[in-house]
Amino acid sequence: MDNAKRAHGDTIWAAPFLPPDMTAPFKSAWGYLEEPGQLEPHSHPADEIYCIFRGRGRVVVGGEEAQVENGDVVSIPAGAEHSIICDQAPLLWAAVWWDPLDKDKG
Repeated sequence: MDNAKRAHGDTIWAAPFLPPDMTAPFKSAWGYLEEPGQLEPHSHPADEIYCIFRGRGRVVVGGEEAQVENGDVVSIPAGAEHSIICDQAPLLWAAVWWDPLDKDKG
């Protein structure tokens, strides 16, 4: 990932997922751990999914931990503290997030 930058408190590499001229109703980024380590635990007001593309590790969402590997998709609800831990490097995932739906708007 030539355009990757350090992110999340310098705990991971991140790079744009979509071309800069493309607009979408969501935000996205590649996340990458090139050696065993952990993305800092964090939360935010957006719903998010992680799609695992390479490596093996564990995802922690709201205190629950699950093994992940190539092909797995993890749903992270808005406000839930979450992290990803690399057990077999490199660990590569796509993160996609969007504002939660306003349930009052139906």
